[in-house]
Amino acid sequence: MSRENPDIANLGEVQPIAEKRKERIETSKLLEAVEKNYQPKRGGINNILLKTASLILIWFIMLTSLYILVAGHNAPGGGFIAGLVVSGGMVLMYLCFGKPFVTNTRVNYRMFLPVGLSCALGTGLGGLFFGKPFLTHAFGHVPLPFFGDWELTSASVFDFGVFLVVIGTCLTIIMNIGENK
Repeated sequence: MSRENPDIANLGEVQPIAEKRKERIETSKLLEAVEKNYQPKRGGINNILLKTASLILIWFIMLTSLYILVAGHNAPGGGFIAGLVVSGGMVLMYLCFGKPFVTNTRVNYRMFLPVGLSCALGTGLGGLFFGKPFLTHAFGHVPLPFFGDWELTSASVFDFGVFLVVIGTCLTIIMNIGENK
């Protein structure tokens, strides 16, 4: 019978190809729906490599920031740059882990802004109490065990205040943008 009608013979050969195409169309529709409605679990990027690397990198970022903050008095760096480095590290963690990172962080970064402003303003007003001009800095040397002679300056307190202000400002802006998304 199939030899008499060539269309029926070709139908038998075409049927498996049509079924494969139908499966591909259904799979592509499923993938498209998943892509449109995909939301990572618990927020953030769902990439295990990036999450693991960020957990390791954050320690180096924080140590680098601490070095920049401490060395900023006598070398390039200081509170502003160190604050930007910490803010960048915190934004990396926020991108990787999402909203739970912010809610589980025990540090209230919004309080950094007024505390930092108080440090910077207090340092500036310190000179006025001793009859000196505003923002006059003082320094002294203190012997510390294991570290030797350590120079203490009021400029370091000012840098620390700027450090806190930059962290508080940057994180408040970034987290507010993230909440509105």
